[in-house]
Amino acid sequence: MGISKQKFAIIVLSGLVLAGGGMKGYKFYQEEKNETGIKIQQRVEKEASQEGIGIAETKVISAEMNPIQENIEAAEEAVHLLPESEEKRELLDRVAIVKEAFDQNLKVKEETRLAELEDDINQAIISLGLDKSPSEGDVLEILHNMTHQKVRSEEKWGFVHMSEVNLLAVKEVLRENPTFSQNIEMLAIVTDWLNNDFSNIVAEHNSIWKMKDGSVGKAYGILSPSEEAELVKEQFGVQQ
Repeated sequence: MGISKQKFAIIVLSGLVLAGGGMKGYKFYQEEKNETGIKIQQRVEKEASQEGIGIAETKVISAEMNPIQENIEAAEEAVHLLPESEEKRELLDRVAIVKEAFDQNLKVKEETRLAELEDDINQAIISLGLDKSPSEGDVLEILHNMTHQKVRSEEKWGFVHMSEVNLLAVKEVLRENPTFSQNIEMLAIVTDWLNNDFSNIVAEHNSIWKMKDGSVGKAYGILSPSEEAELVKEQFGVQQ
């Protein structure tokens, strides 16, 4: 009986030792597994970061080689998506340099163009009836009538040719009247049109229409180039 108890004690003790070793082994395995997972995750994140930096740098180079608005905006967006790093800060600095040079060049071109068209712009301001204390409503009405050249709407009353000179004339009046409540919004719209950006013309028409408290004539589409050319010839007697 004593021997049996002794064997039983040895078996139990051995089991405990083995169990303890097994627990230690399992714990070691889990730690190794977790560490491996962390290393893999870190490697994946590093590779993704490097890939993102490469894509962003490519876009920055494109902006540097061909500094147009589209390329600069694409570079800015790509760089801002990067996680904080030294590379990101360097790319932001490069984009800032390109953007500053682009804005300066744009300003010089605009000033040169304004000087060339000064007489025409002054005449347009008179023709549009904006030469004597124009009201905000006067400017809104002109912009609204300009959009009729581009949009489809239920009703159209009044047309103003959306020419470069007329747009520059309106922009000059807006610059001289910064107290208009919708001045910033109208300047942004006119700037879009001067840059031949009509991608938001329907929304811009409806925004101006709402500023004028319009109830009939909401825009719902854009005229095709041929439809616009026909309208311009019919309304203003000029070829588009």
